[in-house]
Amino acid sequence: MVRCRRRTPTSADRSLLASFRPQASVIIPNWNGRDHLPECLAALDRQTLPGAEVVVVDNDSTDDGVAWIEECHPHVVVRRLRANCGFAAAVNEGIRATDREYVALLNNDAMPEPRWLEELVGALERRPGYDFAASLMIFYANPGRVNAAGDTYDLLRLVGRNRGFGQPVAAYQRPARTLGACAGAALYRRSLFDEVGLFDEDFFLMSEDTDFNLRCLVAGKRCLYVPSARVRHKFRASIGTVPEWRTTRLAARNEALVAAKDLPTELLPVAALVWPWRFLRETMLLRPGAGPSLAERLRRMRGLALAEAEGARLGIAKRGEVRGRGTVPTRQVLRWLARGVGPV
Repeated sequence: MVRCRRRTPTSADRSLLASFRPQASVIIPNWNGRDHLPECLAALDRQTLPGAEVVVVDNDSTDDGVAWIEECHPHVVVRRLRANCGFAAAVNEGIRATDREYVALLNNDAMPEPRWLEELVGALERRPGYDFAASLMIFYANPGRVNAAGDTYDLLRLVGRNRGFGQPVAAYQRPARTLGACAGAALYRRSLFDEVGLFDEDFFLMSEDTDFNLRCLVAGKRCLYVPSARVRHKFRASIGTVPEWRTTRLAARNEALVAAKDLPTELLPVAALVWPWRFLRETMLLRPGAGPSLAERLRRMRGLALAEAEGARLGIAKRGEVRGRGTVPTRQVLRWLARGVGPV
C-alpha cells in the first residue's frame, strides 16, 4: 500500500484557488472612526475567504484615521469624500468604485469573526435564488444577545426593526428568509444594485437600509439570514457621536420618507391612522411625568412635525420609481410586511 504524503499548499496554490472563487469587496463607510478602525481592519485581515479587497470611504473625517490606515494597512483602498455626505453616499461611492461579484458592507465599529465573509458568500453561492444576505450581529459588550438577525418592518410603529434585538443568540441559529438585512454587516450580489438601484442618498443616515429592503421586496428580491456569519457590533458607537436632537429629527424624517415612498398604496390609509398615535408617543405628550418640560415638548413637536412633513414630501415624489420596479403582487408584499420572516 502506497501512503500519499499531503503537500502543504504554497502561496501560488492559494492564489490559483482564489482565482476560481467568487470575489468580494468589503466597503466600510467611515467618519471619525479612528478608535474603531484598528480592531475592525484586524478582523478583516483574519478573514478566511481569500482575495477580498477592502475599501474605506471616508466622510471628510477630522481625526487621523485615514493617515493611520495608509501607514498601517497600505493594502486597504481609501477613497476620500470632500464633505460628510452620510452613510448612503459613502457606501454608494464604494459600490461604484469596485467591480467584484459580491459587495459586503461593514460598519467601522463592527468586528467580523474570521469566517464571516466566507459564510456569507458561500450561502449565496449555494442558494442562487437569494440576492443578498444578513449577518448575525451580536452586541460587542454582551455577545450572548442579538443586535440584528436580519431586518423586519413594524407596521404598528411604521419603522424598520432589527430582528431579534436583545434576544438570546441561541434562539437565532437557523437560516431563514428575512424581509431584509441590516446594512451594518451584509452581503449583496452586485447585480442587485443594477436592478433596484443604489442606496438613496436623501436619507443621509438611518433607515436607508429599511428603504433598500422594501424596494427589494417590491421588486421580488430575497434576503437570506446566515447565522454562521457572525459580527460583534459596538451598538451606536458611531452614531452616538452625532447630537441627539439631530438624530431624533433625522430619524423622524427618514421613517416618514420610507412609509411614503415604499409602502403599498393599500397601506397608506392605515399609516395615516397610525401616525397620530406614533407622533404623540415619540413626543412624549402621553407621559407627562417623564422627560422635558411641556414647553420643550411643544418645541420638539413642531420640529418633528416639520421633519416628518419633509420626509413625506420626499417619499411621495419617489413612489413612482419604486412602483415602476414592482414585480410582486401586493398581497405578497403585505404578507411579508406582516410576518417579516419565513423558511428558507
